[in-house]
Parts: sequence; structure tokens; C-alpha cells
Amino acid sequence: MHKGLGTYMATVVVILAAVGFAVPAFAGNRSGGGTSPRIAIATINGTSMLTAQAPTPAYQDTVTWATTVPSLAGWQTPEVVLSCYQDVNGDGAIDTSLAGPDLVYSSIDSPGATFSFSGQGQTSTWSLGGGGAAICRADLDAYGWKSGKSTVQVLASTSNMPVSG
Repeated sequence: MHKGLGTYMATVVVILAAVGFAVPAFAGNRSGGGTSPRIAIATINGTSMLTAQAPTPAYQDTVTWATTVPSLAGWQTPEVVLSCYQDVNGDGAIDTSLAGPDLVYSSIDSPGATFSFSGQGQTSTWSLGGGGAAICRADLDAYGWKSGKSTVQVLASTSNMPVSG
């Protein structure tokens, strides 16, 4: 009987591999070994980004992240940083550096948290300015404290994504 079950399981694995089946590593997955870190939008307002009609993000939408976190040192913790930018200074360019003049919203939380494109419920330059289109990026970082010093290591980032107003 075990031989039949083993054959059945092997067949299932071969079929899944043949059709390219992959299970995404959703928020907070702390995989080990040689796992490559990654971050991508998992849901927008509760709608999976895996659907054929996946929405694009807009101001005040809520998002969750699909993350893959490699093995971290015991003193490190994974965090997601969402940063959004608008041409605040009117120079015709959007500076997407964290210290730049065009940063209108930034939030940090655990990979399993739900984020808002706007700082809904918070005071941000974006929400105080009434919203509008922005360029946003999410970084998967490893934060830590070792030998009396804080550390931040960027593990993975999304590309700059347009968020409609």
C-alpha cells in the first residue's frame, strides 16, 4: 500500500512541475538556506495579484506583500519599508532617494502587515496634499543591532511602481 501512495505522490509532483505550478512565499516567510530574497505585491484591497484581472495600486489602497526572506542572523529582523514620492519641489523630476525632497510617505512594518498607499490614518505629506499620483517602492530589509550599532541591509526591492491618484 505504501508503494502505491509513493507512486501517486511522485506522479503529483511530476504533474505540478510540468505545468509550472509554484506556491508563492507569502508575507513573513522566513526560508533558510540559499533562498533568494524577494518582495512583490500579494494583494491590493484584498484582491490577489495572481488573478488574471489583477488591479493596479491607487492612492488609499491597502496592500500586502509576498516576501521570501533568506536566513538571517539571530540579531536581524525582516521589515518592509514602503516609500512614495511626488514632484514636491516642482523641478519636473522625482527624486526617489530616501533623503530626497520628493518623499511624501514612508512606512515600516513587518512583512505580514497590511500597508496603505497614503498613510491613511497617519499624517503624511501625501495625505496632507490631498493625494494624487505617486511613484512608490517597497524594500525588504533586515534590521538589526550588533555590537552597539544598528544595521540595515536591503535584501530585495520592488521596481518603482506608479500609483494612480
